[in-house]
Amino acid sequence: MLMLDTSMNYLENGEAAVKQTGGLFAQLGAKFLAFLPNLVIACIVFLVGLLLAKLFSKLITHAVKRASVEKTASSFGHSLCRILLYALLTIICLAILGVPMTSIVAVVGAAGLAVGLALQNSLSNVAGGFIILFAKLFSVGDYIIVGDAEGYVESVSILYTRLTARDHRTFYLPNGMVSSGEIINLSQQGDVRISVPLSVVYDADFDTVCTVLLDAVKTYKPALSSPPPSVSMSEHGDSAIKLTLLVWVEAKDYFTAKPELLRIAKKALDAADIEIPYPQICVHNMPSGRE
Repeated sequence: MLMLDTSMNYLENGEAAVKQTGGLFAQLGAKFLAFLPNLVIACIVFLVGLLLAKLFSKLITHAVKRASVEKTASSFGHSLCRILLYALLTIICLAILGVPMTSIVAVVGAAGLAVGLALQNSLSNVAGGFIILFAKLFSVGDYIIVGDAEGYVESVSILYTRLTARDHRTFYLPNGMVSSGEIINLSQQGDVRISVPLSVVYDADFDTVCTVLLDAVKTYKPALSSPPPSVSMSEHGDSAIKLTLLVWVEAKDYFTAKPELLRIAKKALDAADIEIPYPQICVHNMPSGRE
């Protein structure tokens, strides 16, 4: 009889548990059905928002081109605008899903603090991008040298500056490193000066050497007449007088000018019988002596 009562109790408890579980699933189903319209609307808004964000981004790019805004500012602004649009779209979708705005603000604030602490270098890159933009250190298309990297500026995004080297290598430099380091801009002033080191023997007449070199430079078409080319004596070397030939050229001729000027100078000095010395060591035989 006791076993029968125990079995009945187990059966009743099992039926109560089944009913409770069924009621829980029914409540969850009812809540999901009530939440489903908001979820569908949020998904639709998110997809439409992505399309509108891309369309708005294209409109901004087109408007910037028509306004003749500098390409550097255009690329940086495009990157920043896209991030802000996606962040706004995410907040709108959360609001549609019924998340309280105060909770969104609290979460965004806490997430911003956590991300800020975790991504300090990235934030410095963002700040570096603003420095590059407002200080106008260089523009898209300029040839710059930053540390061991050099090349033509392709774009400045919110985090990185992209350079393309002459051998088609691509450098992605963090904006923080670029803005805080030494930047050599070869394109900003338009014209650049080429320094060509040369040397002649001590017996050569300096005025004659200058005349020969300056006449030779006139045959080099990229050489600018203003400022005019010049020759200066830079050092009295061990076995030669060291000279520096200074020639101004346009920025586009910077990389080809020096090798060509060296060739022209060598040819002109040879034609004028002016010797270009090289280090020599004289060895004297000492007479042998008897102790």
